[in-house]
Amino acid sequence: MRRIILLNPYAAGSHAQWARGMVRECPLAAERAGVQAQFELFELPGRHWKWRMSASALALVERMGEAGALDRDVDRFIVTDMMDVGQFRSALPPRFRSVPITLYFHENQLTFPEHPEKPASERDRHYAFMNVTGALLADQVWFNSDFHKRAFLSALPGFMSAFPSPRPRNVAEGIASKSMVVPIGMNDDVIEYGKGQQQRPRIYGDGPPVVVWNHRWEYDKGPAAFLEALNEADAQALPFRLAMLGQQFAQVPPAFAEIQRRFSDRIVQWGHVESRAEYLRALGSCDIALVTAHHDFFGISVLESAMLGLDMVVPNELVYPEHFKTDDLVPRNDLTRTFCTSLQRFPRKRSSGVVHYSWSQVVDKVWRCLFDV
Repeated sequence: MRRIILLNPYAAGSHAQWARGMVRECPLAAERAGVQAQFELFELPGRHWKWRMSASALALVERMGEAGALDRDVDRFIVTDMMDVGQFRSALPPRFRSVPITLYFHENQLTFPEHPEKPASERDRHYAFMNVTGALLADQVWFNSDFHKRAFLSALPGFMSAFPSPRPRNVAEGIASKSMVVPIGMNDDVIEYGKGQQQRPRIYGDGPPVVVWNHRWEYDKGPAAFLEALNEADAQALPFRLAMLGQQFAQVPPAFAEIQRRFSDRIVQWGHVESRAEYLRALGSCDIALVTAHHDFFGISVLESAMLGLDMVVPNELVYPEHFKTDDLVPRNDLTRTFCTSLQRFPRKRSSGVVHYSWSQVVDKVWRCLFDV
């Protein structure tokens, strides 16, 4: 019996979806490989990300101890980029400090971009350096996309050169040698829902096409650019309705208040939908997904929209070329025009090349990567 403990310091969004999928699916992959495996999950709520990076290791080691999880041998720990790997290893009881650690990067603070819609601020190198030291100290480093891996590794030489001597040598080479790409598995529910897209639900009834926002309500997803595209469509007298889904936080970019003010009579859904089943019904009832994000290392919400059969208006950059055929993507400066064309010609030809990262496709690779089999 192999025993793996997964530690998720930030249980929200894609982090939570990935962790639950790992714990559910990995034992099945191990069984297919002829091995018995036990996966255990310890996590913290998805808030206060800076504090999670600074102290989640201490809190989670404490919780494992209280739960008796450290009373028996562990074959591997899996942690995320929201954890200080060095602090975690030091906080473990001595007998566990040699247990291999796999570090999974959902995002990273080294190449998390400054967003043109957000007021400029001085970048705090401390959290980026925590990600770098975590990658150096971990035994394996996994990235959720090739775009993410390339961006992180290519940024390392310039980042390290900003520090005084002596500096660690061959940082990029050392991390690259133990890095691999392991996508997030998409839940079976969205895949099954997508198979029945010919009978898509219409909970919003008949009327103009429903344009969806199903991302976090934050600057990095491009709400101002989304509003700009809506304004242009309105100026051209193109009819549409709006479903504003996605997770909200205490601080919301002002573009959302402006969207609500300007288009209140066209909004069919405003705010996060808690129930997963209700979310899929809502998203599946929409027609067009306009993606204006300035940052996406994987993009679960974008993939969910495509897999449910929405018309996709997606930029030809970031991670999206890994998910879609080139012909289905457009230059960023052409997003608004393409969106208006989609409204004029609705329904247009749907994206045909979306990659389906089902857990059944992903999880066997996860198991092989964990134990090099």
